[in-house]
Amino acid sequence: MYGVPADLPLQPFVGKELNQIGLGRFQLQLHFSGTGSIFIEGRWELHDPSGILLDAEKEHAERDSYRIHRVLDLPVARFEIDPPRSFTLVFEPSYRLTVFDETPQYESFSLHMKGRGGLYV
Repeated sequence: MYGVPADLPLQPFVGKELNQIGLGRFQLQLHFSGTGSIFIEGRWELHDPSGILLDAEKEHAERDSYRIHRVLDLPVARFEIDPPRSFTLVFEPSYRLTVFDETPQYESFSLHMKGRGGLYV
């Protein structure tokens, strides 16, 4: 909606494990131990350590299964921001989850961290 800002506050997720994934009709929710959540309403992709595409956003009717569960219980090792286009969480051992902001008329994702208000992009 607004583009991914260069100063997107992802540092609190580093070192935290993804401990729950919520699936909704228009949203993928990622809940991290002790820090907060990321709600994704737009395009996302998950690549394995060798770079192979494991999973991505698509319509439910077009999908047989999800593979996003591969990063459950894995800690975030680091993050990368490619403003205004996307951000990537790198999970140990190098799984890469990239979230894109490609829809100027809609929110693509939001961050919800303990002790802070939500940040909608």
